[in-house]
Amino acid sequence: METVGRILVVEDDRTLAEAVAASLGARYAIRCVGTGADAIAAICDAEFDLILLDHRLPDLLGVELLPLIKRFFPATTVVLMTGQGSEEVAIDALRGGARDYLRKPFSLPDLRTRIDALFAVRRKGMERRHPEYPGPTAGLDAEGVPNPDTGRARSILRAVRHVEQHLGAALPLDAVAQVAGMSRFHFCRQFKKTTGLSFRTFLARQRIARATELLRDGTRSIGHIGQELGFRDLTHFGRVFQKVVGMLPSEYRRHLSTTSR
Repeated sequence: METVGRILVVEDDRTLAEAVAASLGARYAIRCVGTGADAIAAICDAEFDLILLDHRLPDLLGVELLPLIKRFFPATTVVLMTGQGSEEVAIDALRGGARDYLRKPFSLPDLRTRIDALFAVRRKGMERRHPEYPGPTAGLDAEGVPNPDTGRARSILRAVRHVEQHLGAALPLDAVAQVAGMSRFHFCRQFKKTTGLSFRTFLARQRIARATELLRDGTRSIGHIGQELGFRDLTHFGRVFQKVVGMLPSEYRRHLSTTSR
């Protein structure tokens, strides 16, 4: 039977992931991953119509991954899977752009019914606008309209992932643009259009965000942290940190020690 859509299952419980894949695999193309990092890698490499996202993953929470998915792939349908007593999480997820949520434990027939209904909405929207279109629906918006920005978003997300994995490296603009498969000029324009930030501003914010985490370790010198994150010297680190956070790294560390008492 020909598949009618692509689904990414983000679930660290292998037994549950395999059960979901077996239940939906006859109708949909299924890929399973067990961590948030693997989910990001998967959506960098392939298109998915729908993502079944577990709330509690080994490396981050589903509601933390959701904004990233919706920023870069707003047309991708996300269904959050939550445990018992997670109604507040489910509400937050819906507000954050999730289309639906499933409370564990859920029945596989209920899962199939919900997934089929979500895909029916996408297909109906596409068929209404383009009767000749046969499916599946990857690359379409929530109402089935072709989304030309999907490829661009995937390229930019690939660059973002590269940056996050190499914050201590030099990260010249030309090299990051090459990761995205774009020219320097095209990358700068598309990066700003996709993220709302210039590449330099984004890089500075990511490095400073990591610095705020590292500064919690009182045994590491501020100079070493700045060097580890690719800043030229302590003065440069302090200037950028103050611009982003509003205080110097030394002041931020004192603030941490005061609030932790």
